[in-house]
Amino acid sequence: MADAVVTRPIRTAPAPAARRSAKPSGVPVIFLTILMALGVHLFLSWVVGMAADEVKWGMFGVDANPVRFGEAQFQLNAIVCFLPFDFFFGFCFAVLLGFALRVPFFRDRVYHTIVEVKKRLMVQLSSTKEEVESILRNDPDNNQRLLARREDINLESVESEISSINNGQRYLDGKAGFMNGISLYMKFHFVEVYSNTVTGLAYAGAAFLIIVVGIRGLKFIPAIKPSPILFALGIEFSILCLLALTLMFTEEEERTDRILKQMVDAVKGGKGKAAVAAMEEEASMLSRGDYERIIRDQMDQKMLEILSAKDEDAVRRLALDLVSSKK
Repeated sequence: MADAVVTRPIRTAPAPAARRSAKPSGVPVIFLTILMALGVHLFLSWVVGMAADEVKWGMFGVDANPVRFGEAQFQLNAIVCFLPFDFFFGFCFAVLLGFALRVPFFRDRVYHTIVEVKKRLMVQLSSTKEEVESILRNDPDNNQRLLARREDINLESVESEISSINNGQRYLDGKAGFMNGISLYMKFHFVEVYSNTVTGLAYAGAAFLIIVVGIRGLKFIPAIKPSPILFALGIEFSILCLLALTLMFTEEEERTDRILKQMVDAVKGGKGKAAVAAMEEEASMLSRGDYERIIRDQMDQKMLEILSAKDEDAVRRLALDLVSSKK
């Protein structure tokens, strides 16, 4: 009797997990900051050397060396005196240069900020991702006419967000200056995330300065050795400059309150919140057929609304979107 041949099911190798693209490294930013800080230190040391009547230190001034201004003579440590100024201005120059050269680290910051602002527009306008993309491609004049009819939004703030997204995208495409990328990132990410942190640091720097000045008043720090005082002043100066930049890119308080109210109202309605959730989850809970059916239903409903309202601008925009999608 022939031996029975036992067949075993072939095990397929598991599909490799999808690898997320790694975030750009911040090492170039650190390198640029150190390089610029070194240049700022050399510049400040040169300025003090030119302004003083007599200086007995090198460009780095590691030791506390005598510096004379007229009849007043001090012992300054250039490292201690200039350290806050070196790193603050060095970091500022590094950021400007990084945005101007479109370093991947800063491009990534701008890209993610654009994504977050698009989600905000979806919530404010109670629109889907496709509708927001259509609005961004639309002519600004048409957008103004269409959005002006809605009483549940603040037209000025929405137009500002649309303009900022388009400017940021043009920066990523290499068609706009680096200030467009900086403005978008500062206004819609840095200010909103780090505003309270910067304010807290400003108070902490003021407290540190008060302590150092108080110690100097108690004669624990000799008058001829002002390096710790200059160090504390440099820290407070740097933090106050950062606070000033934060306030410059902060939206008006009244407009921000309106935006928050719009977001709350939109979330209560559910459409904007659902759209953002769908965008983040990438329709992972739906099959492709279900997803296509939902999209077709949304398109049919939108077309019926436009045709029933006899909105010429909306019909024209819909036609343009259909033509562009066929290309």
